[in-house]
Amino acid sequence: MMNKQTAGPQRWENQLECEALRSAGPMEPGSVPHIEPLILSTVWQLDSPMAADQALSGANDAFAYRRDGHPNERSLAHKLASLHGASQASITAQGMSAISAVAMGILEPGGQVWLGQELYGKTSRLFEHSLAKWQITTRHFDPTDKVQIDELSRQKVDLVLVETLSNPRLSVARLEDISVATHAAGGKLVVDNTFATHLVCQPLSYGADFVVESLSKQVNGHSDSMLGLVAGNDRQLMDCIQDTISTFGMASSPLDCYLTHRGLMSLALRLERACVNALALAEALDALPTTIEVDYPGLTHHPQHQFAKEQLRGGYGWMLTFHLPLQRPEVADLFRKLAPEIPFAPSLGDICTTLSHPATTSHRGYSESQRVSLGITEGTIRVSCGVEPAEWLIEQFSQAILDFARA
Repeated sequence: MMNKQTAGPQRWENQLECEALRSAGPMEPGSVPHIEPLILSTVWQLDSPMAADQALSGANDAFAYRRDGHPNERSLAHKLASLHGASQASITAQGMSAISAVAMGILEPGGQVWLGQELYGKTSRLFEHSLAKWQITTRHFDPTDKVQIDELSRQKVDLVLVETLSNPRLSVARLEDISVATHAAGGKLVVDNTFATHLVCQPLSYGADFVVESLSKQVNGHSDSMLGLVAGNDRQLMDCIQDTISTFGMASSPLDCYLTHRGLMSLALRLERACVNALALAEALDALPTTIEVDYPGLTHHPQHQFAKEQLRGGYGWMLTFHLPLQRPEVADLFRKLAPEIPFAPSLGDICTTLSHPATTSHRGYSESQRVSLGITEGTIRVSCGVEPAEWLIEQFSQAILDFARA
């Protein structure tokens, strides 16, 4: 029986960890390279026009043109599909193109979309602005609220999108309840699992139709590639999504796939340490003798803590957010106190701990009133925990915050 309350991925995940380490298989009969080869070719030589037709139509596994697939993309997609319990996966140029490919691949003009009320800012902008020209209508709901989820089940909806762990306040979506409600409403459930990865949560096992991730974050883990993932079990819709990726120029590059495959091999080790660090740091910040509010599902007072112990099987994640009663100039001073040891870098999932300021980065597209309604203020600071010693992280943050409070 797995212990769901500890911070890092558990031994029940041994099979997933080992699978991520295995070679993708032979590139030529009888030879298995130990490290995935990097293949940069943009085009493949084919025997005949008939062979090209078969390759481009998907009638066989041959390659023709990089936009329609390449060896590094295919091996990474196959591995991630297996790790997510999906029959099929596609790799895109970045996380936003993964979400865009799902939306454009399955929505029709006039489609009805329900969005989790707290999402990455660009995701909200995609549906509320970029897709508005298709007469796509959107509605926001609280994916932690059973009453609102029940209301969803009585609506007509085409697509529902939520985040496993919301950005930036780390709310925990009730995935199984939302899945049941979405299907009752005739829609498809898409779950952005970026803040979790397959080691913390597997949305398809809770009934989601598609899982999307920005592989640029924790899976890559080194801030040197940009990729997105779409995985699912509906082959017809996945084929449609793959066609959208090719048609709209969302395809991945071999080098980014190569680097991400390398990162995937060490993910379990990095994630375990990062989750342990996040829990330790959250508890330490929560105990500081100053005015501070900490968002982390591993804290016992988090609104979804008990539920998180059930749904987040591999720990509570490596992300945490804290709030201080500060204005923007004061926040800048705090960032300077923490730098260069803890850099301000508007991304997440790096092997090193980084900071971000949602009001001016990930959620800058929201109006001030929208941010305030979500609890995002000028004093909201998002932390992506890395693999440094937990004691060192606690010392860096605690000293900077207490020094600032005394100033």
